[in-house]
Amino acid sequence: MKIKTIFLLANGSSILLMSTFLIISYFSMLLSVEMIGWLSLLTLFSAALSFFVYYLLTSPVERSIKRLSEEARHISSQDFGSPIPEEGPKEIRFLTRQFNDMNHRLRKSFQQIHQSEKSRRELVANISHDLRTPMSSIRAFIQAIQDGVVDDPKSKAQYMHTISLEVERLDQMIQQLFELSVYDSGQLELHKEWVALDQWLLEVMEHKRFTLEEQGRQVDIDLPDRVKEVFIDREKMKRVMINLLDNALRHSNPDTNIQIRIRQGEETVSFEVIDQGEGIRKEHQELIFERTYRVEASRNQKSAGAGLGLAIAKHIVEAHAGTIGVISEPGKGAIFQIILPLEGV
Repeated sequence: MKIKTIFLLANGSSILLMSTFLIISYFSMLLSVEMIGWLSLLTLFSAALSFFVYYLLTSPVERSIKRLSEEARHISSQDFGSPIPEEGPKEIRFLTRQFNDMNHRLRKSFQQIHQSEKSRRELVANISHDLRTPMSSIRAFIQAIQDGVVDDPKSKAQYMHTISLEVERLDQMIQQLFELSVYDSGQLELHKEWVALDQWLLEVMEHKRFTLEEQGRQVDIDLPDRVKEVFIDREKMKRVMINLLDNALRHSNPDTNIQIRIRQGEETVSFEVIDQGEGIRKEHQELIFERTYRVEASRNQKSAGAGLGLAIAKHIVEAHAGTIGVISEPGKGAIFQIILPLEGV
């Protein structure tokens, strides 16, 4: 039975009972038949008018409840529709407002779920490709050694060195996948301490020393005369800087240098990694920090990788209540900038 029918039956029953008692009372008052007739007619007219007014007043409530019911049915099939108009009594309007808020939150949640699922599929596709590349190289080199294609020790040593590099690439991709899964699950834990930036930067450069020497590259460091300590997670922010340096080395010309510039204000500190590479078009600049997003149109050996380094850097920087962005023009290199509060949060 519909709620409006229940309301009307309840109202009609009360009106009928009241009218019956009034008419019985008229007869008990020893009134004239004509007077009883007129009073009874007025009572019945008042009862009918009251029933009609009650019907009009309950119509907005019925419409709102009907809309809520229909929208709930749509939500069950993941069709979130548009907001329901707020009408009727105060309580019904409040209920409708709450329902619209819930609908809006559910819509955003499902959009995020769909986007996450899309990103997951893209990640699986990208990782599958990126894992096949080093695996194919390793398989080919091992097969060549087993088949005796390479006999002299020097060539074997070169093959083994290449295999070692490919294994290192695989290990790096697996490590990045593990890191990103931890960060996406909200389990990123920071162990902050007061860090002297000059010493911390030396640790970063020591980590990249072999790569820089192998490529014949240099990193120019621009520090203020007086460097304040910052309250950060030493190892995780080191990871961010290494990721940015890897990105700069990968996307810049081999005969150019990389620059690291640090500036401190009263409340913030900024880190800039500057390269002289191909640059990034404006429409890509917001997207490059999304996992698996790639600016390059093709996957070549030079820019190989799962596209996770910048996404990991963004997670870590935002966990420090900081921001990360890029300033770039095509053909003019890129400046990756991190801004952190000096005392953290």
